[in-house]
This record gives sequence, C-alpha cells and structure tokens, in this order.
Amino acid sequence: MLQKKFIILLCVWAVLLCCPACGGGDDGGSTPTPTPTPTPTPTEVTVMKELWATSPFEMSAARQTAFNTIHAYADKCSSSVFKSYLTSDDNVAASVEKSMEIISCYNQAFTRVLEGVKNETPATGEAYIWMLYNMGYVVKTKDGTFAFDIMHRRAKELAPYLDFYGMTHVHQDHKSEALADAMIASGKPVLSNFYNSNTSNDQYMSTQNKDYTIGAFQVHTFITNHNNGSTNVPVTVFKVDCGSTGGNLVIMHSGDSNFLPEQYTTVKDANISVYIPRYAPNALTENDVIGSVFKPKYVLLSHILELTHVDPSTSRWTLEQGLERASKLNCAQTYMPFWGEKMIWKNNQLSK
Repeated sequence: MLQKKFIILLCVWAVLLCCPACGGGDDGGSTPTPTPTPTPTPTEVTVMKELWATSPFEMSAARQTAFNTIHAYADKCSSSVFKSYLTSDDNVAASVEKSMEIISCYNQAFTRVLEGVKNETPATGEAYIWMLYNMGYVVKTKDGTFAFDIMHRRAKELAPYLDFYGMTHVHQDHKSEALADAMIASGKPVLSNFYNSNTSNDQYMSTQNKDYTIGAFQVHTFITNHNNGSTNVPVTVFKVDCGSTGGNLVIMHSGDSNFLPEQYTTVKDANISVYIPRYAPNALTENDVIGSVFKPKYVLLSHILELTHVDPSTSRWTLEQGLERASKLNCAQTYMPFWGEKMIWKNNQLSK
C-alpha cells in the first residue's frame, strides 16, 4: 500500500511541476515554492530516540525492540521505491519522508549526524565516530573531520564540515558524487580509485597504494578486489592515523573488500584501533584478515539493511544476520552500530 502511495505521489508531483496552470510554467515572475521541511511522525521519532538511547556495545531488550520496529518499517520499502526516492524531486522526497517510516528514520539519522558534526567538538585525545548509513562513517577529532563511503540523498550538506572524503569504490551504495563535487568546489580532497575531477584533486585519485598527509591525518590506501567474478571492481581500503590529538585512533575502512589476505600485506600486524568491514557474502571470509593479518581492537560490522538491495540474496542483510555474523568474527569487541549512532574514542577505548 505504501509503495502505491509513493507512486501516486510521484505522479501528482509530476503533474504539478509540468502543468502551467499548476505552476509548472513559471515565467520568472512568480515566487518559487519553498521545499517542504520533512516532519517525522511521532512513531518514527520515538523509535529512533529509543535506538539512540541504547548502546551499540550492549544488545539490550530495548535495542532489540527498536531493531524489530525498524526492520518492520524496512520490510515495507522495496529497493525500487527507495531508489526512486533517492532521485526524486525535493518536494516529492519531502512527502515520502513524511509518509514512509523507514525513509523518515533514514532522514532523521542524517540530521542527527550533521548536527553532531557541526556542533560537537572532541577534546584533545578524543575522536567521535558517527555511523550514518550502510558503510558511511564520519570521524571528527579536535583537528579535523573526514568521512568514508557516504551515500545519502543529503550527503552534500556535509561538505562544509569535512577536511577530506574517501570513497572505496564506484558502486552506488558507497559513494556520493554530489558530496564529492561539493568538496572539489571547496578545494577539498576526495580520495578514490575512480573519481576524476580534472582538477588538482587528481593527485588523490589512485589505483595504486598511496600515502597522504591531509592536515593532522596520515592516510594510507591500498587496492583490493570487490569479488572474483565478472562484476569485480577495485576497492580502496583506507587506513587513517588520527594522531595524538585524536587519541592515536587508527581507523581502517575496507568498503566491499573481498578479504584476500595477500592484498592486505601493507597493513600486516598494523595497530588498528577500529576496523570497519562489510558483511561478507561468503560467510566468515572477514576472518581471513581479522585476527590473522591484523588484530583490531574493535570491529564495527557494516553494510546491514542497505535499502537499494532487494533482499538478503542480493546483500540486503538483515539486522538479525548482522548480529549473528558479528558474534562470529575473530575480534572479541565486534559490534554493529546503526544509523545515526555516535561512538567516542578515548583512552584507547570505544564507548557510547
């Protein structure tokens, strides 16, 4: 029913935008209609607040209840509907954010992360880590802010607050070219193996292992496989040392890496504080690198409930599957944070 409602909304807005009698034939003298501000319903506001009141480091009854509600919302939203939302007109998108619970939750998560990035500053020796959506993370220290794999309709709103942005690979659910374009327009680095902006930023586009110093951050990148089949694309792994003012946090994000140990040789035995891997389609191949090539202090398992995928057979992993997989990884401190959650690195520990 909700999918039909979404399609009707698209049709109604198409008529309004194209019909001169309805305002689509603007002659330049009319006042543009402002984009409606999304107003989440009390139910969606409540469940996200309930989730954020729990800790990703403890699977409490309240967290499980919130997960159950969120998953029920997601089950009502097909991948085709979500993809249509991502590319729809702003007015249509605002209406959908009001009418579809999971999309309201998705939008609320961005608002929470954006407000945190804008208004919260870690003390010396701390770092803040926000999980936005899918494999999108934002990291902030006293000296600067960076992000990986941001994929969100509103992603470009982060551009004023980031010092650099890394995209692991070209697939839609791991990038925002709108954010990348906004970063380039502001003269800020975008690191990837595919994004060619024809500007001075091209020094940051590489299909080889590279090392960069960006502000207070030391960045090491290396290339891995996405998979072994015909759909294989290169995946850049990012390792970032945040320095002493960032609590000596060393965070590594591997996007959709295929976990081939021989491709991780440049970080063998590295001191990784926080490692962010995807849920591996080939069960437990995460452990081909975790605990063997390197031993991270924490693992944040990601790529869970990615709404552009159809179902678990096409990598729309469920929350239950994510929790089950996290329990089997070769790191005792493996957790599964979810949309909008903030974690604090301090004194060599990660906490809520």
